[in-house]
Amino acid sequence: MDQPKESKIFDLKPELTLAMKLAATFAITYYGMLFLYEVFTLVMYHYSIDSYYFGNAESLENQYWDFGYLVIEFLLSGLLVFSLIQIFRKKAHGKAIFVGASILLIAFQLITSGIHPWVKYAMEVLMVLIIAPIKIKKKGSQPQAQEPQDPS
Repeated sequence: MDQPKESKIFDLKPELTLAMKLAATFAITYYGMLFLYEVFTLVMYHYSIDSYYFGNAESLENQYWDFGYLVIEFLLSGLLVFSLIQIFRKKAHGKAIFVGASILLIAFQLITSGIHPWVKYAMEVLMVLIIAPIKIKKKGSQPQAQEPQDPS
């Protein structure tokens, strides 16, 4: 029977399963595009406010609230992209950050935009429900067949 190489005995780095790779790839694409949208929105924010052009003084306070909402959503989507990168780097805390930030982002979006874009929320909840329970298998944890012992 072949003895495993010594380097393989100590190679206990986790390995991503196919399900985790597929779900995390979709999630990083989705949240990466959301992050790019948030960057673009923050850069173009000054030019996108109608009240800026009309000069309403009362809406100036609303502009600060809108800008604050954009910054919070930018930070949450950036945190989600970071957590997905950590999942691909096989770090243990990546999934915990992803689940926490996803729940915060969904709650924040529900508060600010209401229930109207329910398909978006359903997709985000589905991503959390798919990625959270999927385990990252360990390379060294596969059972190996043992040879029967000769009693003599």
